[in-house]
Amino acid sequence: MRPRDYFPLGKAYGDAFCNREKEAEKLLGNVKAGKHTFLIAPRRYGKSSLCEKVFAMSQLPWSKVDFHLAIAERDVERFILHGVTDLIGKSISHVDKLTSVIKNTAKKLKPTFELSAGPLRLELGVSYGSTPAENVAEALLLLDRLLIEKDKQAIFHLDEFQEVGEVSKGRGIEGAIRHAAQETKKLSLIFSGSNPHLIKNMFENERRPLYKLCKKLILLRISKDHYQKHLNKAAQMMWGKDLPEECFTRIMALTQRHPYYVNALCDEVWSEASTPPSVNKIQSCWDYVVESERSDLIKDFLSLSDNQRRVLIHLANVGGGYLFSHQSAQKMSIPVSSLPSAIEVLLEKDFIEKVGDQYALVVPAYKDILYGHDYGED
Repeated sequence: MRPRDYFPLGKAYGDAFCNREKEAEKLLGNVKAGKHTFLIAPRRYGKSSLCEKVFAMSQLPWSKVDFHLAIAERDVERFILHGVTDLIGKSISHVDKLTSVIKNTAKKLKPTFELSAGPLRLELGVSYGSTPAENVAEALLLLDRLLIEKDKQAIFHLDEFQEVGEVSKGRGIEGAIRHAAQETKKLSLIFSGSNPHLIKNMFENERRPLYKLCKKLILLRISKDHYQKHLNKAAQMMWGKDLPEECFTRIMALTQRHPYYVNALCDEVWSEASTPPSVNKIQSCWDYVVESERSDLIKDFLSLSDNQRRVLIHLANVGGGYLFSHQSAQKMSIPVSSLPSAIEVLLEKDFIEKVGDQYALVVPAYKDILYGHDYGED
């Protein structure tokens, strides 16, 4: 076997997909029912893998727009129009039979038909004086209108969607998407992004246009039981026997069940071990993974304020209990009054997360990098 087939560092397909059964069932149900959904999870938790698995299960046409490179409202408009035309092409085979519907629906947009080797292809241009918000709303409603005419369903995945809120800084495009989404009957919208705090704010802040538009789906860390089944299956494929219990326990402890780091560590272990690994082998492979991430993580760490760095060092060395206590603040050399703002920023930037009554590092490698680090060091 190839380790990457079970432990990919990118999207997971086939045997690499571990659990997420309940999440997949929920998302599939939303899609089939035409309900819009927004996904919440830290970076590298497998949001894209989950979406593509569910889209395949649904057997519906789908298209994805990534707003990571959007720096202006016109970029958002352009990306959405391109995604809409792509999805029309995938879901509506003969637009030439729907030209009257297109022309009657498109008031601001300029639809054109391009003849290539196959059937007519629809292109959507923008009219002079029209706004990005108007064009986005009209494009989404046009797509839904065509789906209604053909009695088909489709899925539109809007990824890195927090960038739309950051770019527009206003109610225009968000309001346009809400207007269209409330009217759609055959189109399911899926929103996701790499900043859980910003995405959550867009859909749960009553002052934002998208408030309560969607069903929320939270991706948590995969359970130990499911990971044990997955790792043992890979171990049987590789070595003909289950992974030693103490090795599994060490993998879970080091990675804290963070999906990306479980895969990164196991990819290294399965690539290097010709026989079932020892605990020492697990540790040496983890040291390699941490070292390979060190420069990027330190760069991110150094971008924080002094107080924010002190909080991360404290979490790596002491843990996340009683973080707001006078004793913790004194140990970190941070005024008690300054702690809430430092913690809030770390939550917003996805460095830490709240688990029950405690706080924890999102990236487990920071524990190794910052352990033993003095609060006063840079």
